Amino acid sequence: MQIIKGVFLLCCLLMVGDIHVNAAGLDIFKAFDCADIALEGVGYIAVRSVALIRELAKCVNFLPDENSDLDPNGFLQIVDDFLKEVTGNPKCMLASLSTVKNYAEPFVKKFSNRKCLPSV
Repeated sequence: MQIIKGVFLLCCLLMVGDIHVNAAGLDIFKAFDCADIALEGVGYIAVRSVALIRELAKCVNFLPDENSDLDPNGFLQIVDDFLKEVTGNPKCMLASLSTVKNYAEPFVKKFSNRKCLPSV
């Protein structure tokens, strides 16, 4: 039922045509374009996050205990140990942040060029 409501709402929005700017000055189609850019950027980074985490683990020489249980508590313990190693090594952390910045930069430029954020 929710899908039908969503499709109906989208059809109504498409039918407005030229009247897509509301009284508050919000351009619906521009908002959709901005959301598309943001989602595209998040997806681009998310796809590359596993490789990034592997590189980070290799950089800090992190080797989890192979005999540990992977129940929720064991998993959280491994994540905690990993984060302690990463935060203790600023060189590796800065390299990873630089990589993420390079991944996100084209999408941030696109987002900025489309003037998705109102100027303050």
